[in-house]
Amino acid sequence: MEARADHSSDPMFWKNLFGGLSNAEFFWRDHYKFLEQKGYRLRSRYSPDWKPSWLSTNRKPVECEDGQPPFRVTTMQATQISDGRVVVLKQIWEEDTPTEVDITRFLCTPDPENHSVYFYDVLHSPIYDVSFLVMPFLMRVHDIRFATVGEVMECFRQVFEGLRFLHHHLVSHRDVQILNIMMDPMPLISEVPHPVWEHRRFVDPERRIKRRIRTDHPVRYYIIDFGLSRRFSPGEPHIAPIVFGGDKSVPEYKNAPGDCDPFKVDIYHLGNMIREDFMQECLSLDFMRPLVEQMTRVEPSDRPTIEEAMQQFEQLLGSLSYWKLRSRYVYRDEVLGRPFRAVRHVLRTVRWMMTRTSAIPTQKAIASDAYI
Repeated sequence: MEARADHSSDPMFWKNLFGGLSNAEFFWRDHYKFLEQKGYRLRSRYSPDWKPSWLSTNRKPVECEDGQPPFRVTTMQATQISDGRVVVLKQIWEEDTPTEVDITRFLCTPDPENHSVYFYDVLHSPIYDVSFLVMPFLMRVHDIRFATVGEVMECFRQVFEGLRFLHHHLVSHRDVQILNIMMDPMPLISEVPHPVWEHRRFVDPERRIKRRIRTDHPVRYYIIDFGLSRRFSPGEPHIAPIVFGGDKSVPEYKNAPGDCDPFKVDIYHLGNMIREDFMQECLSLDFMRPLVEQMTRVEPSDRPTIEEAMQQFEQLLGSLSYWKLRSRYVYRDEVLGRPFRAVRHVLRTVRWMMTRTSAIPTQKAIASDAYI
């Protein structure tokens, strides 16, 4: 297998062509034909025969679909040739995360409490020591704003449930953070969005995406990215070397290099994510503070287990009134639009009451035939 290549002399390299490919993007061009043979077609930008559409015109690359570089190069949207379904391909370098495929495969089981991301296929690069996970298209949880407290509480419930599933199967995630909590957005959007033009369709960028809200169209949430995860054997002590994920505020990280209980780190990560990415961004979640403070205690032994945290969360959820769950999820950055959103929320609430729509929008587990 070859090492990661340097493409700076290629005519399509961005320094040689305005709007051209970054060095990391050449990885996908090098695999275009291989992936097409396996049934997945990348954007035309990555075809070896690509001719930039803006050449010989007055248009700029930023105005053209094939001139849009991706925000992330380790994952790439593709079209499944057989049925036109949009999927996501994730490149996994075996030297970087040697256990990721095995742990993801281990967790890919049909269980209603399983919120680990599933996948359709695993491919192996003919060029590098790289595997491709073929996964469903997912979106970040904040890409579509929450409308009510009940909506975000259902998000929390599913994440707690998903982490409990991991811990019950002796898997510590070790990188629970907002970027690794995703949702299946298809109940909320009319079409899969373009990876760069997020308000336009992936298949036909000229058409705009229509969006809906979770109370009317419940969604399912997933935990992704098991590159840092650790699977333990029954009876094995829950001790592992400290590894740094996205959240580096964990108190025991001050002892690095060293060992820690990664399951307690997961508890801290989840509590801190709720605090940093929800409570500090919203005016409606102060009631979560006691539980979050327990989960983020300095001493790992003082933090609850996932079973204890889940039990406390369910008790807290059960104590919230109907009107609290129906109340609007108010973002701190709302200024000019707040009165309009408040009026719109009142009208929605009246409709939900008349139609007896649940204040906690739950989504059923995916069908078992979605798993390989």
